[in-house]
Amino acid sequence: MTFYFLIFGVLALFSFLEIFGLKKIDNIVLFSLLSFFLFSLSFLRWETGTDWDAYLDFFNGSTEWFTIGEFEWGYSRINEFVKIFFNNYTFLLFVLAVILFSFQSKAILNFSPYPITSLLILWSTTYANVFFVRQTVATAILFFSIKYIQEKKFWFFLSMIGLAMLFHRTSIVFIFAWWIYKLKLRPLTLVLYVVASFCLSVVLGKIFESLGEVAGGIVQQKIDYYLSDSENTFGGKTPVAEIIMKGFANKIFIFAIVTSMLKKITKNEPEFQGYFNLYWAGVVLYFSTVSLSIVLVRLSLVYDMVLIIIIPLVLKYTENTYGRFLLYIMFVFYLLARFYTVLTGNYIELFVPFKTIFG
Repeated sequence: MTFYFLIFGVLALFSFLEIFGLKKIDNIVLFSLLSFFLFSLSFLRWETGTDWDAYLDFFNGSTEWFTIGEFEWGYSRINEFVKIFFNNYTFLLFVLAVILFSFQSKAILNFSPYPITSLLILWSTTYANVFFVRQTVATAILFFSIKYIQEKKFWFFLSMIGLAMLFHRTSIVFIFAWWIYKLKLRPLTLVLYVVASFCLSVVLGKIFESLGEVAGGIVQQKIDYYLSDSENTFGGKTPVAEIIMKGFANKIFIFAIVTSMLKKITKNEPEFQGYFNLYWAGVVLYFSTVSLSIVLVRLSLVYDMVLIIIIPLVLKYTENTYGRFLLYIMFVFYLLARFYTVLTGNYIELFVPFKTIFG
């Protein structure tokens, strides 16, 4: 466990230096080195991370081309290619890590004024995607696609969604980002939609059940799985009420700060409104699904990822140095609390100790 907190400490230290002193070129060099380190961890790991056995079994079963399986077309073809020509699972992780970190790192450098700080936030919330699965790869591609929303290149944006869907079908939910990004939302409107989404979650459950009955077959099987256990937490024991309260606390903390600075930051950084819109959409999606099934909450992950851009922009446009320092300390403690919760949660045995191919 010390290993994980050591990484947090190193990232926090360089994040502080980035915000309060380092030159931009130094930030980029350090960000590149830190990203390369995390990239290396992502494919040198062994028996560490969620769904390890399921993915390894799928790889071992990929002995011929175009095998019909449970995973998406793109992920399956990469598995088959590596299995047939290299027969090495670590090499498969390397190929997937190259795809993920290429999109993720480039997106952070494009969007964030403080890339190391973004990396710190990402490590605190999702281990910087070191322990990736199919959806993680897809999320990195979708995160990068925000660039094409900003450039108003719809077909490029659509192609990124298509590429992400080759790794995870739920990526289609991000198509709404094209319109959400451009909305002009007021804090009151945001709160009303969040409250409404929570109240309507029960209605959504009934709609899903009806769709399953009408469609039948595999559609009904999938829906029955998602809705069969309101406390399904991927093997965890955390009650849904506790998960909802933690999620609510996380969202409120960020919203209270961001909404108070929204107008000021948007005046200097017009794209901030778009990032905030996407984060808002993730909150609405979160509260619309969390009381139905924890599995469905994962649909909001790509929208939530813009948090790694929002916090650096808030820090950048806090003009008073003393105020920025206090805000930075507040964010660090917030991230440390989130990281501690993630690391010591239901899946601690999947991450601690960190195992590598070297033993």
